[in-house]
Amino acid sequence: MPQLTEAAAGQLTPGQAAELVRVLDAHAAWDDRRPGPTGGATPHADLRARQRAFDTFRSAWRGYAPKYPGVPLPEPGRNSPDQLAAWCRVLRVVFRLAAAWPARVMDRVHRLADGVSAGAGEHPVGRTTAGDEAEAGHDLDAVIAWCDRAAKPPAPPRALTKARREGAA
Repeated sequence: MPQLTEAAAGQLTPGQAAELVRVLDAHAAWDDRRPGPTGGATPHADLRARQRAFDTFRSAWRGYAPKYPGVPLPEPGRNSPDQLAAWCRVLRVVFRLAAAWPARVMDRVHRLADGVSAGAGEHPVGRTTAGDEAEAGHDLDAVIAWCDRAAKPPAPPRALTKARREGAA
């Protein structure tokens, strides 16, 4: 599925960004209700709550997608700092355009960052209790900066490595 880029997000109108924030917030609410990595039995009432959260998300997406065809839902890369940073950069653009920083989406950002940090053996990203737009913006910037530091540089191409070895000999 194509991914919404930071540049493409910058082309959204403030109204479109606000509608996308509502979809992202509904998606975060549903994601909040999904079972964690430990799994386990889920009570019937929780299953109903998860279904309602999914229905709310699906309804929001069905209202948004036909109005703005070709604009994908920004999805995070769950397993690497660079993928998470790219998603957070898109969120930052969308949130600024919409003038909205939904707490549930910010909670999802931190949950994903915690998972990436655990997988990378890094210290988790610090956070504030984002009480306003400025604090939420700083939190998102902090996650992006952490991801940039945690991202491992790509390995040099094999040909370059071989050339260096031959030159060193």
